[in-house]
Amino acid sequence: MGSGGMIVMDEDTCMVDVAKYFVDFLKSESCGKCTSCREGIERMYEILNDITEGRGREGDIELLEELSEVVRDTSLCALGGTAPNPVLTTIRYFRDEYDAHIKKKRCPAGVCKALAPAPCRNACPAGIDVPRYVRAIADGKFTEAAAVIREKIPFPSICGYVCFHPCESKCRRDEIDDPIAIRALKRFVAEQDGRLKGQIKKVAKPTGKHVAIIGSGPAGLTAGYYLAKLGHAVTVFEALSQPGGMMRTGIPDYRLPKDVLNKEIEVIKGVGVDIRTNTRVDSVVQLLKDGYDAAFVAIGAHQGVKLGVEGEDSPGVVECVSFLRAVNLGEKPELGNRVAVVGGGNAAIDASRVALRLGAKEVSIVYRRSQREMPASKEEVEQALTEGVKIEFLATPSKIARENGMLKMECIRMKLGEVDASGRRRPEPIPGSEFTMELDNIIAAIGQTPEIPAQVGFPVTKASTLEVDPDTLVTTREGVFAGGDAVSGPASVIDAIAAGRQAAISVDQYLGGDGMIEETLAPPEGVVKLAEISEEEKPRVEIPLLQLDQRLRGFTEVELGYTQAMAMEEAQRCLKCDLEER
Repeated sequence: MGSGGMIVMDEDTCMVDVAKYFVDFLKSESCGKCTSCREGIERMYEILNDITEGRGREGDIELLEELSEVVRDTSLCALGGTAPNPVLTTIRYFRDEYDAHIKKKRCPAGVCKALAPAPCRNACPAGIDVPRYVRAIADGKFTEAAAVIREKIPFPSICGYVCFHPCESKCRRDEIDDPIAIRALKRFVAEQDGRLKGQIKKVAKPTGKHVAIIGSGPAGLTAGYYLAKLGHAVTVFEALSQPGGMMRTGIPDYRLPKDVLNKEIEVIKGVGVDIRTNTRVDSVVQLLKDGYDAAFVAIGAHQGVKLGVEGEDSPGVVECVSFLRAVNLGEKPELGNRVAVVGGGNAAIDASRVALRLGAKEVSIVYRRSQREMPASKEEVEQALTEGVKIEFLATPSKIARENGMLKMECIRMKLGEVDASGRRRPEPIPGSEFTMELDNIIAAIGQTPEIPAQVGFPVTKASTLEVDPDTLVTTREGVFAGGDAVSGPASVIDAIAAGRQAAISVDQYLGGDGMIEETLAPPEGVVKLAEISEEEKPRVEIPLLQLDQRLRGFTEVELGYTQAMAMEEAQRCLKCDLEER
């Protein structure tokens, strides 16, 4: 706060741009008598400007720190003494943002136009050119739109079904009415993808290098796809009987039909990736001894986290990951009439909806925070409520006991306290607010961790994830890389795909290549004129859903997808904000 009022900063604020703003202000206010202040502030501004314009270089952060300290220590007035503070403070607390600008040429907040031509594209972990493919759909160029998507990801259909669409949260159309239904448009256009098969199968000449990948989830298969296209021989080892990782074992059919998953995996195989199922790897080091030139560990996070309360090992209490895996691999776990699911993420929502489809009469989710803090996708929560799932907010289990063939779960009411490290308000128990739920089954869905191989060969963090260089995914073991949920903890399919892309780049560079995995599948767009766009309210075209009375009869997909006319109408709502600065 100051004489001009208050500046509010949030996740849409670029801290490098903030530092640049204040240094520019100080530059204009400087009297210019002190050489160190005059020249130092000017040079700091030039460096910050280069960083925000995409010209940042290794060493810029250290140079900024050095200049800041020189100005602070040698200036004779208060202005010079305070000049370095915006730089030192933002570097101290937001160094990762500086790194993103310099190393990845990306502005996480989407503010720096040179690095973020459109907020939606900037928000996509894989960097899909969202505005371009939406524009192509609006013009009826569906094959071109599919090509734009495939330039960045090998799983367009899967992302069209289950991506948590961070792009939509940054869509500028949301400031008028509703964000563009980007995920639904991706699904529509992926279904028009058949004409690209010839281009997809283009593979470079064999390099003679062999790469082992442990895990056939989205990270592992993405890395395998790009490495195979670069000419490397790729073998994927999968412990389960079928490939796909959490895409197969963690996502129910009503959200992601198995035939969609199988078709996309066939594309991966089509470029030469060898997938070996029922093959568990316990020693990464042994793979290198067996002749593989490099290895990528992408084992996911398939181990459920226990509730940590008395009685959690009672019969009838199961953990979510195992429950969903059993269902997705064709088993039908027996459930009673009353089921409680503990947790608030997408896995908890999935487990509750699956329980209804398996015959449970009453399903309740017990979540320790309020609905606003639920990490689950908003639309998934709404669909669960529509189907009859009940949610007990601000409550958590404290004890479980089995009596007379039933489970009695003692819970305590919670209140929200101060904000914790997750950015959400910390739940705190309310003394004397205990209550009991009588249940047939309890499903624990409070988190997942990786199941680390017995001889992983490199360090593991305190959070039981694999330790890597966050930029390159390099481990401390020569020739071994790791990524996806095994490194980040449970995340999304698109985050895992982004990790797989980075792994392919780093592995190829390690093997002597240039790490160039970028593809050009779509024809040049040419000159695009920015037509008159109405900013009158025009809400999004609703995605057709399966009738409610048909949903709980089985696992038929709930979202039915757009027709051609609906997709074009929805795409035409785009404001084309990526063209505004051209």
